[in-house]
Order: sequence, then structure tokens, then C-alpha cells
Amino acid sequence: MLYINGKWLEGKGSHFKGTNPSSNAKIWEGKYASSNQVNNAVNSASVAYTKWKNISLESRLEIIEKFYSLVDLNKDTIKDLIKLETGKETKDSISEVGASLAKYKNSLNAFHLRTGKSSSSLGTNIQITNHRPHGILNVIGPFNFPFHLPNGHITPALIAGNVVIFKPSEHTPIVAEFMVQLWHDAGLPKGVINLLHGSKEVVQKLAKHPKTNGILFTGSHSAGLSLNKLMSNYPNKILALELGGNNPLVIWNTRKLNKASAIIFESAFISTGQRCTCARRLILPNIKSSKKLVETLKNKSINIKYDQTSSDYFYGPLISKDAVKSFLKFQDDLIKAGGKAILKGKKIKSKGNYVSPAIIDMTKAKKHIDKEMFGPLIQINYVDSFNEAIEEANNTAFGLSAGLISDNRELFDKFVNEVSAGVINFNTTTTGASGSAPFGGVGMSGNLRPAGFYAADYCAWPVASVVNKNL
Repeated sequence: MLYINGKWLEGKGSHFKGTNPSSNAKIWEGKYASSNQVNNAVNSASVAYTKWKNISLESRLEIIEKFYSLVDLNKDTIKDLIKLETGKETKDSISEVGASLAKYKNSLNAFHLRTGKSSSSLGTNIQITNHRPHGILNVIGPFNFPFHLPNGHITPALIAGNVVIFKPSEHTPIVAEFMVQLWHDAGLPKGVINLLHGSKEVVQKLAKHPKTNGILFTGSHSAGLSLNKLMSNYPNKILALELGGNNPLVIWNTRKLNKASAIIFESAFISTGQRCTCARRLILPNIKSSKKLVETLKNKSINIKYDQTSSDYFYGPLISKDAVKSFLKFQDDLIKAGGKAILKGKKIKSKGNYVSPAIIDMTKAKKHIDKEMFGPLIQINYVDSFNEAIEEANNTAFGLSAGLISDNRELFDKFVNEVSAGVINFNTTTTGASGSAPFGGVGMSGNLRPAGFYAADYCAWPVASVVNKNL
């Protein structure tokens, strides 16, 4: 169903269905938005914007607070829907709901600290800085965090006084509809949020529409690159891209091998490797203990549980059949390039999109393949010095996350200053990112508009004024 101007409507575009990736059973079906419905959503948002931006901040916050109270009341249902549509295991789904609940407080703090009103004396004048909303912002959500990440854009956008058109992933329509229903139940005025199902054609129509004011996108590098090219024709519109990464994890000068292996394992394979911050490349010193560490990682990976009823259940399926094909093809490409399979990933189970983890040694590979593989695959590279480790960490066009595991704190000081990434962690997973901190990457991982705590920055634009005190 679509949600336009406060009403639920059947889509009039192409038919599509949603499936449970654990079984590939159909769990939802509906239709994309038609061109007319896209226009109707934009017009609805345009009318709503005039009213929403002009009501008091306190009135907006009252509704937003109500939404988050409903999220808390319905957290078990949300968790179950996330599991149903993404295949995430229970702890992973619970974690997403928890991150979502923290979003309001973090977004409100960011709004006040980064986009509030300020003034200062300028001789006989006063310098005043205000912030104003953009207008209609299109939020394009991903499948891997279908509740948390869209609200990472929606909440700061609404606080600032914007209105939203939300286009979720085609893989997670149920979570999206439940989320929008909660916004409806919270009392959000009609037109302030609209929900459109659709493929890239719907996104393109929203991007080009003369009444929309920007795109807030979370997703793949390829889709983000296409959007970046498209939006170059519209410099008057804000574009915030949170893309993927080919993230390095360096292990250097540590005797805590068991702890290191646990961090590597979670960094690489949590959420079945379907997090943009997952470690994709493991960089190790060319010494005997590194081989032992890789062997430990291999054994952990072999013993992963795929039965959701098991207390040791760690990760679920990939999101789709196409994702399985991409995973296996990428693995084959690495091996053809000279990679050595320490552990070869395989399609497992007769139903569902389950694959086993892959570990590929690329140290002696003839070709460097710099791509993000959204799945449970980690590449190994052995180097002879810490400087070489940093060089290898930077051997990518991406720059989202990176990590160092070491007993030497001084090495991290060097690492954090020389490695190009937006999230750089020490002695913890590469996937650890705080909602009270900025989140985003450099290079091909984004367009230098970090989300998280800094989402407030792209949800409002500054207006500088000089006021003569004597008139």
C-alpha cells in the first residue's frame, strides 16, 4: 500500500512482491506508485510543508515524541517484522530497534547544537545565524536496517521543519508500512510524510520533480553514483549519500589472539556481512601468529549455526537470490584474480538465501579488485611492516570504516591520522558506530555529508544576517 496525503492507497504501477529470505516464501505483494501517484504525493507534501514548517518546534516535537513512544510500545512487533523481511537473527533485530529508539534524543541534541540560533556582536551591529528547512526531502531507505536508517533521515528532517516522501527498499515494504502507520497514529498531519513503493524510476521522478528539494539516500555505491550524476543537474537540491565501503581491519602487535579473532569474526560476518561497515579486508603481519589467527577464524566460520532455533544462531540469509549469485560470482572473481581460498563460501540449504562464509587470501593475487561485497566474505592480505599495513588499508577508492587491533595505543594514533575513513575504531569491531557521533565516509563511500549526529546539517540550511542596532 502507498500512503499519500494521510490515506492508504493501492499502487497503480508495476506489480512486485516481498519474500522472506529465510525461505523465499511470498509474504507481501502490491504495486509500485504510478507517475500520477508520485505527483500526488509531491503536491500533498508541498501543501503540508507550508503548515508544518510554521508550527512551533514544541508542537512538532510533541508529535515526534509520540511516534517514539509508539515505537517503544510496539518494539516486539517491529523486531519480528525486521526478522521476517531481512532474515536477521533475533539479537540483531532487537539491536536495530534499540538504535531506532535512541534516534530521537540524538537528533534533537544535534538540532540544537548544530543548527540552532546564534548571535554575536559585530561592532555596532549584531550577527545572527538562523537555520531553515529545505522543504520536501525524499528519503530512500535500504533493506539492511529498514526501520533505523530511514528514521535516521526522517526524524532530523521533521524536527527541522521539512516534510518527507519515503521510498523504502523493495525488499522491506512491510516494515516501511508499519513505520508510516506509527507516524500516522502519532498524529502527524496529512502530507507531512508520504510513502511510495517503487524502483529506480520512482526515485528518478522524485529527484527531478520541480517541487522536491533533495534526496537523502542510504544504499549501494552503484545506485549512489547514478544519483550523484543525476543530481548534478540540480545544484539547487541537497544530496546526502551514505554508501558502502571496502573496509580494512588491521591486526598488529597483539598477544590477545582470542579476543582479536572474536572481533574479526563479528566485524566480517555480523548480519551476514550485510552492513556497510563490515570488515571486507583483513590486513595482518607476515608472521606465524597471523596464520594461527586465520586458522581460528576459519574454524569459527565453519562452526556457524544456521538453525534459527539454536542458541548459537549467529547470522541469517542474504537478502535475495540475486545477492547469493553476486556473492558466489565475486568469490570466483577473486580466485580467478589469484586469490587462494582459505575457506570457500557455498550456497547451503535447499530453501532460503543461505551461504557459508568465505575467507580468501589475496596476498599474491595478480589483480586488485576494489569492490564492496555485501555478504560474508573477507579478504586476507599479509604485509611486512605497519607502514605497509596502512598503505594496504588505503588501497581502496572507498573510505567508510576501518579498524585496528593492537596492544600498542601509539599505533592507533598513527593509524587514525593516516587512514582515510569516516569511522576508525580501535580494539573493537568496525561496525561500532555511535548515534551521538557523525557517520559517513570519504571517497566512494559518500559525498562528504555525514549522517548520524551530523544529519542535522543537511536537514537545514543556514541564514546569516547582520542587524544594525541603531535603527
